[in-house]
Amino acid sequence: MRRWYFRNVIKFFMHSHRTRQLVLALFFLSGFAALLYQVVWQRLLVFYTGSDTVSISLIVSAFMTGMGLGYLAGGQLADRSSPAQNLRYFIGAELGIMGFAAISKWLLYDFLYASAPPLGDSPVVLYLVVFGVLLVPTFLMGVSLPVLSRAFQFGDMADQTRYISLLYFINTLGASVGALVTGFILVRRLGFDNAIWVGAALNGLCVVGAGMLRGVRVKGGRGEGVGVEGVGVEGVRLNTPTLLTLWSLQYFISGLAALSLELVWFRVLETLIKSVSLTFAVLLAIYLGSMAVGTVVGSRLVRWPGRVRERAFLLAQAGLYAYTVASVAVLVNGVGRIAALRFLNDYFLSGEPILSPRFSVFTYGVVPLFLLFVPTFLMGLSFALSQSLIHDQPDEVGRRVGWLQFVNIVGSAVGAWAVTWLGFPLLGTGGLVQLIGGLGFVYVCIAIIRRYGSPVVPVVIGLSLAGCIVAVPDNARFWQLLNGLDNPKQFLFDENESSVSVIKTTPDQKSGTVFVNGLSQSGLPFQHDEVHALLGALPVLIHPRPERVAVIGLGSGGTVNGIAGRAETRQIDCFEIATNQATVLNQYAQVANDTSLRAMLRDPRLQLILRDGRYAIRNGGVLYDVIEADALRPISAYSGNVYSKEYFELIRSRLKPGGLAVTWCPTARVLNTFRAVFPHVVYCDKLVLIGSNQPIPLDWSAIMERTKVPFTTQHYARSGIAITTLIANYQPYIKALTRPALTSTEINTDLFPKDEYSIRVADRASF
Repeated sequence: MRRWYFRNVIKFFMHSHRTRQLVLALFFLSGFAALLYQVVWQRLLVFYTGSDTVSISLIVSAFMTGMGLGYLAGGQLADRSSPAQNLRYFIGAELGIMGFAAISKWLLYDFLYASAPPLGDSPVVLYLVVFGVLLVPTFLMGVSLPVLSRAFQFGDMADQTRYISLLYFINTLGASVGALVTGFILVRRLGFDNAIWVGAALNGLCVVGAGMLRGVRVKGGRGEGVGVEGVGVEGVRLNTPTLLTLWSLQYFISGLAALSLELVWFRVLETLIKSVSLTFAVLLAIYLGSMAVGTVVGSRLVRWPGRVRERAFLLAQAGLYAYTVASVAVLVNGVGRIAALRFLNDYFLSGEPILSPRFSVFTYGVVPLFLLFVPTFLMGLSFALSQSLIHDQPDEVGRRVGWLQFVNIVGSAVGAWAVTWLGFPLLGTGGLVQLIGGLGFVYVCIAIIRRYGSPVVPVVIGLSLAGCIVAVPDNARFWQLLNGLDNPKQFLFDENESSVSVIKTTPDQKSGTVFVNGLSQSGLPFQHDEVHALLGALPVLIHPRPERVAVIGLGSGGTVNGIAGRAETRQIDCFEIATNQATVLNQYAQVANDTSLRAMLRDPRLQLILRDGRYAIRNGGVLYDVIEADALRPISAYSGNVYSKEYFELIRSRLKPGGLAVTWCPTARVLNTFRAVFPHVVYCDKLVLIGSNQPIPLDWSAIMERTKVPFTTQHYARSGIAITTLIANYQPYIKALTRPALTSTEINTDLFPKDEYSIRVADRASF
């Protein structure tokens, strides 16, 4: 019975069409799993490297480097092996990825973050460590495309080229769906650690499905096997070293531009739509999905004449850059002037994210699609066309696929580092759009020189591109308009590799609101924001002698100013990811003549440490009297890192005897999580939590006496804050909590940050 069933299954898949469908289905699952792993592994690795922009770029670069090496090795291996061997290599690659996935949580989190000794703060060292731990799975991911491209042979070279394009399409589509499903479903229902097992199961399905295809021989659609019919440019052998070098250069530039544009688009959209934890999943899904659609459309064109395909390729590349610059120019210059888009301009001006389904249609749908769909569609179309032009030798398919994908990955890595370290700090986003758009002129010129038909179309594209580049304003004006402001005097900003830091002032420039990447932080001057003053002041007024304190996050400086109000405090360590935040605050202090802000920034006790706070506290080994995280929205990306049980345990271990840990308390889960860690807790209703390993001396007579010490009174009075009155107003709402007998199950952990993903609370906070 079993033999009969197995024979019939094999017969079903003997048909080349069904075989191709199964192969594509397997590669869809492989792409889904790969993106799932990238999302999850990146989250696990930021605990080790930090969650700042440079660290995340480092992780992405290490991921791409491993894949690039896999493409290169896989291409060489594929051409030296038979189809049956290549299928076995694919099975082995999926098994290897599945095996690594099974131990990845232990390796990347339990060992690397929780147990391994720190190796310093050098980006080079961190890159080498991350590259080393990710090398095996990313290498195997890279190997899979070239070996699968030679595992089956469908018809002549045109069919085989289309098959390769379809592999790329389906893998990219799987990655797009994987990004969306991982962010919206798997992480929200299972947590990061359990989501890994979904990826491992998908790899297992790939192994089983590919195993069913062993021994299957495919007959070509237009004759058996692979023909030797070249489908490249007529009369030209595309395997000459010169032409292969030129195509390698094209793939390098394509990778560099694609990754550069991805970073530019994500920065613009992250700032405009007020990034939350799900933003990355949505934008990545649109980016990859649009590219997949372009690839499948391009795969239908492989039988066009070679000269027609080459012209289509050149015009697609030129159009890609022209549309990119045009769409950005239209968005920047039009959104504040077109009446129908006024609601978007008002949203860009505001500082709070709006996540209602109706409004999200525009912020997470219309605007990203307007910017991304056409360029990424043309990227996919260009890939399919270039594949059909390159592959004219059946025995070199694997090497060419592997080599060119390797070159493309190298270009992507170079683009990531160049944009992060040079582009954003030196040119800004506006300048980068103009520079990258200028690459379109290369393809316009080639199209004219090659004389494929009338030069009118490439000339029109070139003139349009030139006009659009001129229409993109300089970087200051670029961000001013995208922040909803017409008056340049109301806009202070700085952009570098870490962030876009902005202060929007009133017309008289006497007050303002601080923004980082589109999200409002707090207000200036300090007396306009008593909540941040209380967050900083209350713990140091409770503590008998707070000599060394730490604040995670500078923001407007309100919390730092609040925590600096005791003469006993000798050092204030402030950790800030947005490395340009102090620059913008200094700009405001100068134009507004804000002496209290200027004094805070120049306080000799203040040590500004430009690093992820959790990373720095973990690796610094310093003990503090007070550790406080500035207020952060719980739905912000990576906010779970400072609201988790493991974070609270970390800062508890970095407290001196009697030291105080402080956090804003925006949700019931934060309260539950905090109380699960600290045996002694003081709580100000829905505002602040203060925890300690020892009983907290809530002596109100002593606290009020400290507010009247001359140093303290003068410090807060300089900011327009009557500290005695402020504390007295909140005193009725501040109380000591006893530790609950049973801890609520509704808590945040590193691997399941429920508040960050807006998961509904199943039970109430425990008191």
